[in-house]
Amino acid sequence: MGMANIAQSVNVISPLMTTKDGIIKQATWWPLLLFSKYMRGHTIATHVDSSVYEGETRPAWLQGAVDMPWLDVSATIGDDGVVSMAVVNVSMEKDFEIEVGGIQPKSGSVKVYSVAAEKWDAVNTADKEDVKLAERDWDGKGKFTFPKFSVTMLRWST
Repeated sequence: MGMANIAQSVNVISPLMTTKDGIIKQATWWPLLLFSKYMRGHTIATHVDSSVYEGETRPAWLQGAVDMPWLDVSATIGDDGVVSMAVVNVSMEKDFEIEVGGIQPKSGSVKVYSVAAEKWDAVNTADKEDVKLAERDWDGKGKFTFPKFSVTMLRWST
């Protein structure tokens, strides 16, 4: 078992910014919340069949070292039998509609949590919250669309 830490929890370069009137939840707050709350238990091996990014990378050698798929996927299964699968779509231009296979929901629906915004450079301020968490249900059948430049978590019981 390991542990990850975020150096700056509040202010400077953090997911939470304080003001005299309250707290501003930065874009990075939402994925941090989802991962800390739901990515529990044991990791599940995932297989992603996706096209790969072929543009320039920084550092430049990175593209030559590893294929970089547009979708980055990680998954866990908790002791309660709930699967949590996080998918990051790094494309700024394209939604990806894919078949989600493998461990199927036992019954009911799949809970969907999405973190996205209208524009890739959206920010949250004291006056507006452009990047936020949206929740909905999906029946777990057919293909699922992962929106461009988003983090999506799917959760279901097995």
